[in-house]
Amino acid sequence: MKIKILFLIVSIYCFLVAKSSAQTSGSFIFDGVNRTYTYYVPASWSQGKHYPLLLALHGFTQTGNQMMTFTGFNSYADEYNFIVVYPDALMTSWNVGYSGGSTADDVGFLSALIDTMYDGYSIDLNRVYSTGFSNGGFMSYRLACELGNRIAAIASVSGTMVDAALTGCQPQRLMPVMHIHGTSDLVVFYNGGLGNASVDEVLSFWRSNDSCASIPGIQNLPDIVQEGSTVQKITWSPCNDSTEVVHFKIINGGHTWPGSVGTTGTGNTNRDINASLEIWNFVSRFSLPVNTTSIEDQPQSLFYLYPNPSVGNSVRLEMRPLDSECLLILYSAEGIIISTQRIPERTSSVAIATNSIAKGFYIVRVSGKGTDYNEKLVIQ
Repeated sequence: MKIKILFLIVSIYCFLVAKSSAQTSGSFIFDGVNRTYTYYVPASWSQGKHYPLLLALHGFTQTGNQMMTFTGFNSYADEYNFIVVYPDALMTSWNVGYSGGSTADDVGFLSALIDTMYDGYSIDLNRVYSTGFSNGGFMSYRLACELGNRIAAIASVSGTMVDAALTGCQPQRLMPVMHIHGTSDLVVFYNGGLGNASVDEVLSFWRSNDSCASIPGIQNLPDIVQEGSTVQKITWSPCNDSTEVVHFKIINGGHTWPGSVGTTGTGNTNRDINASLEIWNFVSRFSLPVNTTSIEDQPQSLFYLYPNPSVGNSVRLEMRPLDSECLLILYSAEGIIISTQRIPERTSSVAIATNSIAKGFYIVRVSGKGTDYNEKLVIQ
């Protein structure tokens, strides 16, 4: 009882302070231990709005603050209207099932953290997501196995599953999963080892859990930045109840967070994609129960155009796999057609060349059966 009372007092105090600033540190007592976290609330938040919550879990030896810095999620929280929280593991290590590893009840702690964020900000409990780097990615998979009644979708970067956790995983429901991993990762090996399942084994498990199509869609993404790695996007869809399993295979990528602010981990850091944006684009489409959703606060959630403004030779348009062939048209501000290209059915990513187009404002339109999308593009 004393622990519960202290938990309530600390939580109330933290949130009274938090509402005067967007980025705040918090803590509460869980299992007799002080558990800490940092969170960010977008400037657009106000009473009566129910924003999604993203749990962003750091890697081994890291902290929540470090995760906040290199992922850059705060800027996306402002842009797409969600709250992000960066919890701290005890002794900088999440309990992901390793023999001899952490014994903390991290599943219970993270569930209590969801309650804490709800008490303070009335988050949308149907749209709680988890992502993590390395050890934090392992932890996100554990949440998918054990807290599926509260987590709508997960994404892991450079983290698979402990062998024992994989064999013992009994998901409560279908789970949308995104996995990003470098083939040259020398910490969490792509092909498994040291008590870890391989990327293929992990994805095979979740494809089976979600009853996904056996043949994936494969896209070789543009090599926009020549930093020694390239990206292959592999999508298993459709799956039951509109779930998906998506894998960004970073060929020659290291144990890093693609598109990170600064450096993380070791090895090549891919700059052709931004893992943080890809993760939000993916998880934000899903809601409890499983089905995909779009909400009034995020009308653009089905399509994402970036970088925008464009400063390179091309921009990318990410979207849900198209149900039918569509036409992409680039218009000038005056309504003149600059270029057109056909987008095949099931496409989920397309590059738009901008290197020969003058600076200015343009409109990107995707049109087809059941699809009509318009977005302003700035070319600098």
